[in-house]
Amino acid sequence: MARVHKKKKEIVRDYVLLTAGTGLIALAIQTVYDPMGMVTGGFTGIGILLRRFTLSLIPGGIPLWFTNLVLNLPAFVAAWFVMGKVFVRRTAIAAAILSVWLAVIPVMDLAKGDYLLAAVYGGFISGVGMAMIFRTGNATGGTDLLASLLHRKFRNYSVAQILMLLDGAVIVAGFYLVGARPALYAILTVAIVTKVSDTILEGMNYSKMIFVVSNRSTEIAEHILYEMDRGCTAIPAQGMYSDEMRKMLFCVVGKKEVMDFKDCVKELDPHAFVIVTDANEVLGEGFLEY
Repeated sequence: MARVHKKKKEIVRDYVLLTAGTGLIALAIQTVYDPMGMVTGGFTGIGILLRRFTLSLIPGGIPLWFTNLVLNLPAFVAAWFVMGKVFVRRTAIAAAILSVWLAVIPVMDLAKGDYLLAAVYGGFISGVGMAMIFRTGNATGGTDLLASLLHRKFRNYSVAQILMLLDGAVIVAGFYLVGARPALYAILTVAIVTKVSDTILEGMNYSKMIFVVSNRSTEIAEHILYEMDRGCTAIPAQGMYSDEMRKMLFCVVGKKEVMDFKDCVKELDPHAFVIVTDANEVLGEGFLEY
């Protein structure tokens, strides 16, 4: 019973994240990308181009929500037969919610012609939204779904490579149809979106992974265990030049603890060999929970 209750809570959480994430992406599209003509790839990028070139034919041009639905429809039909109904159902829900947001949120030019502000603001908002969606294990359809389908045919290329080609083609089209400046800032926006979403998904509290080779590994380990209150593992290691057996210490500490650690090693053994590297995600006691 507790497991069922937990599962229901997870489903509710996923839908809240999905709704909020698609809302942020739609906000960036309607207040930055569309008014500034920044084609950042995807079906929404195609929608921005179509809306701009149909302004003279239809009042306001073809709405982005309509383009998003129409372009996604054949992709979802194909995915239904190729990837299964469970995957399609979850992705279709995300695409539908995004289309609703695009229909509800009005177009507003918040950047007022400032492309740098547009790239930073739009990239940050979209990055947070994408992280929320990816956290639920879903996607919003579009070129993501198309890339997954094409990967079934072109196995020599990864989904990421195919997606890069598809979005790159849309950005190139924007370069020729909208102008060089919006297209170049659109590339900057994509980089910001990727960085922000990756940072949120991986966690902003980066830890440090440290390896130490020293003749005084026991004293250093005692400092780690009793002064810093961190765990430590001794790994047998043999120096290939000296042919000596030593203990190589391995531990993970917080960023703020690195200086204390290095000061300790310097004091106990100035000749110790130390490697400090980033650990983007650490699960377990003293760090993040599973």
